[in-house]
Amino acid sequence: MLGGLLAERAVHALGCAPSAIESYGKAAIVGEDGELEHAAAILHPKLGAPFRAAVEKGAALIPSAKKRGGMGAAIDVPLGHKDAAFVRSHFDAMEIRVPDAPRRDEIVVAVVVTDSGRPLPRIGGLTKSEIIGKDGLR
Repeated sequence: MLGGLLAERAVHALGCAPSAIESYGKAAIVGEDGELEHAAAILHPKLGAPFRAAVEKGAALIPSAKKRGGMGAAIDVPLGHKDAAFVRSHFDAMEIRVPDAPRRDEIVVAVVVTDSGRPLPRIGGLTKSEIIGKDGLR
């Protein structure tokens, strides 16, 4: 449920249609009493399918990051194109920080969506116009 809820809110906050989403990512920060596996348990087994549904498709793996930290800890949410992981123009990250979280027994979970890649990308590789979108890579 969390993946769909967060993704739907992120798409709404961006102010575009779900089909306009081009890249995505997810991350979690576990408080001091937790373990990295608590973050992995939230991010990986069930968050992905509802996240993909909220952005209409998502053939590529959702890039993710996790760490332990105290209140105000920052995490960089990695981003990649939702349908083709090899589209380098969409390799990016967004820093997330919640000033009063996570407390010792809390977990911060974040999702990020974008409606474009980096402006003026120049590192070559597969372009958006060349995406096939079937294997999640190309």
